[in-house]
Amino acid sequence: MKRFSLTILLAFAVLSGAGLQAYAQNYRPQCDDSGKFGFKAGSIWVIEPKFDEAPYGFSENLAPVKLMGKWGYISTDGSTVIPFRFEAAGPFSEGLASVRLNGKYGFIDASGQSVIPYRFEEPGLFNEGLSPAFMNGKWGYIDRTGKSAIPYKYDRALGFNYGIAEVVLDGTPGYIDKTGRWYESAAEVSGSFSGFARLYVEPKVNLWQKKGKYEKTVHWQQRVNENSRQKLIDSLVLEAREEYIAAQSKEIRTEQVLGDYDADGEIFMVHDSRFGILLLPVPIREAEAFEKSFSQCLRTPEYFIQDDGLALAAETWTTPSGKSYSYSNDRSLEFALADIKYNFDPIELEFEEGAAATGTQQISRKSISIGKSDVDINIPQGRARNEKTFAVVIANEDYQRESPVQFALNDGSTFAEYCHKTLGIPQENIHLVKNATLNNILAEVDWITKVADAYNGEASLIFYYAGHGIPDEKTGTSYLLPVDGYGSNTATGYKLSSLYGQLASCKAASSVVFLDACFSGVQRTGDILVAARGIAIKTKKEEPVGNMVVFSAAQGDQTAYSYDEKGHGMFTYFLLKKLQESGGDATLGEIAGFVTENVSKRSIVENSKSQVPSVSASHSLSSSWKTLKLTE
Repeated sequence: MKRFSLTILLAFAVLSGAGLQAYAQNYRPQCDDSGKFGFKAGSIWVIEPKFDEAPYGFSENLAPVKLMGKWGYISTDGSTVIPFRFEAAGPFSEGLASVRLNGKYGFIDASGQSVIPYRFEEPGLFNEGLSPAFMNGKWGYIDRTGKSAIPYKYDRALGFNYGIAEVVLDGTPGYIDKTGRWYESAAEVSGSFSGFARLYVEPKVNLWQKKGKYEKTVHWQQRVNENSRQKLIDSLVLEAREEYIAAQSKEIRTEQVLGDYDADGEIFMVHDSRFGILLLPVPIREAEAFEKSFSQCLRTPEYFIQDDGLALAAETWTTPSGKSYSYSNDRSLEFALADIKYNFDPIELEFEEGAAATGTQQISRKSISIGKSDVDINIPQGRARNEKTFAVVIANEDYQRESPVQFALNDGSTFAEYCHKTLGIPQENIHLVKNATLNNILAEVDWITKVADAYNGEASLIFYYAGHGIPDEKTGTSYLLPVDGYGSNTATGYKLSSLYGQLASCKAASSVVFLDACFSGVQRTGDILVAARGIAIKTKKEEPVGNMVVFSAAQGDQTAYSYDEKGHGMFTYFLLKKLQESGGDATLGEIAGFVTENVSKRSIVENSKSQVPSVSASHSLSSSWKTLKLTE
């Protein structure tokens, strides 16, 4: 008995501390004679058998186990970390695990906190930031916020690995990348240099830019910035070039036939089964001997990238006698890499590709746009300067207590750019506030109303908001939700009627309000903001007052959806699109017609649900608002 106890003691001494966490990967769930499950390391029980089920090993130092009919999670020492309260539970991956409550799956973090609502029929595992998910009879993919990243349309969907995932669509197997683009085979994805570079660069950049578990925020912010990421991407693209050339060249098995000889030019024509006709200079006095020994020559090719694929830069033929003859491609060539797209923040990437050292190819420079939609680039420059127009832009994405509003920061930042560049508003007249608290919002409204009073009726005002809206369940009153507010407590919000009232009370020539938010208590994902509420609330319509026109992203209990493909809220995207197409010279009536028509159509296509923007004008502008312009 003493000997057995000593063995157990020594085993746990070896497995203590960091060694325990590392060795926990080798813990195997096993059933004893009584039918109970525990975990063994080799032949030693490291966690005594007492659980009803334990189908998985440890991942991220947690393992799901079943006890008395419920599922929870234990740590490597056998202690309960997440209580036994779930109907089913899966392993952790990338910090999240799928669990089931009330017949639906959602995702929790390592503290047991729900981070993705319970709405899926079947879940998958997160890998490379995406997880398969099953809803309404089809598989799709979600991101770490639970937002649909790739539509639900597949019969089968596996996890992503190196940027691609195996799927079955209408009975046909194939592969997709993270944009949902279809490929017949995995090899097809990486066959082009742009595809290979995307798969090579994206996972490395995504991993690099994550905040480390033990990394201070200030150090992470110093490490991850536009300049450092630009340098990383540049270096990775160069690495990808070398890797691509090495990988592709190993697969090349070309056949060559020596063709005619031009005695005047002293050139042989070599027919290559892959690269076509190669013109090889050989002195006339050596031509006959070279022709006889051609089939015995040692070939040494060198490659570079042309037209998004592998091309021959140079090749040397060495005869058995040691004589060498070389071909060189000296034409001007251009790399075609403009199709590379990544899922991180917009960056303009420039790099120069060079041919092999012995080649004389002239390689042009090409700019690659990463992650930007069409409205984020080519922002038109307005000619007029609107000195008497002032704008407050609120972009609330990262809430302290509620789910984030995807793309809200991009919405606000881009709209502010259009205000300055396209509408001609001086930079000092624009206040862009990211992740505004209640005090921030109150201060900005106070600023813009005081400015209007100072200009004594000559100033035009623009107020833009992207973020959560919340309703008062009893009265239907609408509120803007600051980032420090509670979705369940309207006292922490800013009443919409208060905004209208303050803007109307000042001496402004006109006030135009843009609200990319819904006030039904629903997020851009379509999920309920406050889980306990359970349903969307139909709010009462707040009427503009004074000289005011209000553009709202959605009506009643509708959702103001995001437009994932474009990286914006759907309402904001089409608002920006109209400003881009018109150079800012469109009337409010033209903007209203364009935005309403396009959002209504696109929402049905993207979300299978209605989103109809609305425009309301105060009584004083009821007959004239459609002819007004933001540039006036």
